[in-house]
Amino acid sequence: MSLRILEIGVYGHNGEMNSVKLNASGLSIITGASKTGKSSLIDIIEYCFGREQCHVSDGVIRQHVAWYGILLDRGDSRIFLARRNPKPPKTRDPDVYYAVGADLAMPERIDWNPNIGVSDIEAILTSSVGISENVTTVPEGQTRNPIAANIRHALMFCIQDQDEIDSRKILFHRQSEPFLPQTIKDVLPYFLGAIDEDSLRRKVQLDLERKELRKLLKLAGEREQLASLSAARTEDMFREAQSVGLLPPGQPPAQDLALGGLRAINPVVQEVPVPPDSTEPIAALRRERTGLRRDLAVLKERLRQIRQVEDVAGGFAQEAEEQRARLASLGLVTKGDVEACALCGSTDVHIPSAAEMHKTLSGIEEQLSQVRREVPRLQEAQGDLVEQQKMIEEALKRNQDQIDTLAKQDDAFRSERDSQLRLARTMGRIAYFLETLPPPPAATASTEELDAARKRVEALEKLVDPESTEQRLTSILNLIGDFMTRDSEKLDLEHSGSRLRLDIKQLAVVADTLDGPVPLFRMGSGENWVGYHVLAHLALHRWFRQKDRPVPGFIFFDQPSQAHYPAEQDRDGDVSGLPDADREAVFKLFKLMFDVAVELAPSLQVIVTDHADLRDSWFADAVVARWRGQGLVPQRWIDARG
Repeated sequence: MSLRILEIGVYGHNGEMNSVKLNASGLSIITGASKTGKSSLIDIIEYCFGREQCHVSDGVIRQHVAWYGILLDRGDSRIFLARRNPKPPKTRDPDVYYAVGADLAMPERIDWNPNIGVSDIEAILTSSVGISENVTTVPEGQTRNPIAANIRHALMFCIQDQDEIDSRKILFHRQSEPFLPQTIKDVLPYFLGAIDEDSLRRKVQLDLERKELRKLLKLAGEREQLASLSAARTEDMFREAQSVGLLPPGQPPAQDLALGGLRAINPVVQEVPVPPDSTEPIAALRRERTGLRRDLAVLKERLRQIRQVEDVAGGFAQEAEEQRARLASLGLVTKGDVEACALCGSTDVHIPSAAEMHKTLSGIEEQLSQVRREVPRLQEAQGDLVEQQKMIEEALKRNQDQIDTLAKQDDAFRSERDSQLRLARTMGRIAYFLETLPPPPAATASTEELDAARKRVEALEKLVDPESTEQRLTSILNLIGDFMTRDSEKLDLEHSGSRLRLDIKQLAVVADTLDGPVPLFRMGSGENWVGYHVLAHLALHRWFRQKDRPVPGFIFFDQPSQAHYPAEQDRDGDVSGLPDADREAVFKLFKLMFDVAVELAPSLQVIVTDHADLRDSWFADAVVARWRGQGLVPQRWIDARG
């Protein structure tokens, strides 16, 4: 089952339709001047095939068209799809009309109401082209999600717009858009048939079995991990209960017994008795101590002063006694005065008279008598002060003992309070632990179930052998390379005659030369780029059609002659004025497309839009529209809207 395009049309705001009818198979050429809507046909096809946004360029078509329509042939019936043109600057519109029938034709006027959504288009066309249920394979270790190939992916191998067909960097339609290169690599093996439907079904089954096995293993691992974690937490709680005296000391028992012991703990914690407030008595004792220390300091100062006076008096008495003893010797001397020195006999020295000496001696004796009378009184006062000092020191000791006693009472209370608080905290932690202890997980898979799941996965892995898939893909790509190599001999390309191949990893055509592989992006000239794009897509569709793969049965090439016959040189499509080499290259390129289309008819349809209009009969027979002076949008629509 395949899809081909029978007709592409536009509907004006007046309800009228204008269209271009295509050959059901073989080559269909729309030739014409620039700005007639040729390239917009690709955008209309994509939009009607379910692309979210309308990429028809702003201008005449967007201004004067109300609906786009397309008539498809799927072999046993026809499909008509129409989408409303979003009013610029919008690019989306949800209105879609769908009809199916054996002899369906494009409606001549807008006479329908929307009946499906945009998302329905993808499902309808995916099924119509024969794409079965599938899912791409993501290699181990890669994180992207698998995808299911659909009609939008298949369309990437059916279209080459004018910006893609002459590119040396990209080979496939929309390849330059983010993420799509990887998407193309993922879905191409399916469309080529390297992964057939049976393999895909087995692959889906394998993924399901692997998922189930991972689930069983995860449950078993979670149960083991949870059991280990619960045992560790139970042991920690048991040891904490032991540390505060809630449980007897010793090695914690097994988890079940430990949990039983924790649950049996009396949850009532004794209230800590509140002692009398000792703050004020201690403060009073400290004030008393301060006063005692002050009194003691005053007493010690008085003692120091008395002892100092006593020391001075004692020294004076000793000195006076010595002086008296010397003067007492006067009693041995005669009563008369001495006029000369007893030692030297000199008369010039003043010699005190005996009377003067006796007077001095009497004064000294009087002073000694007074000192002797005061010393006992000083000693008595000193004794009283020493006694008072002892009393104050004893009072200080008693004061300190009282302070220490009260402080010890406070320490004991605080210690008891802290112990009770630790006990209460531990009780709370035990209660929370028991409340939040997760229940045992549901019964996990038995060893026999795990072994059976592993065996099912192993059996499917043998049936879904990635190496055999890779070998099939390599074989298919080699055959496609043979098609390309053979057809390249009909074109004058730089590496014609070299072995050509399609590199799916690089998404490029590669020419294997004597100097090594030359990928498309290292080839020069627009002629080579266009030629290898055409060769690759014709070879792919040769394979698609021969193997009846679920890819639409058409290829759309836009402006393939642009490397030789650019728009600025267009002379009503006449290429006779081109240099011989360019004219010959254009002829060979169109002839190759014509030959392949005829060879694969009726299963392949090749659609070409171009400026060139060759005079050869086979070319003329393939022309379905010449848009010169008119285009996709009739002039009367433009004139009617001013």
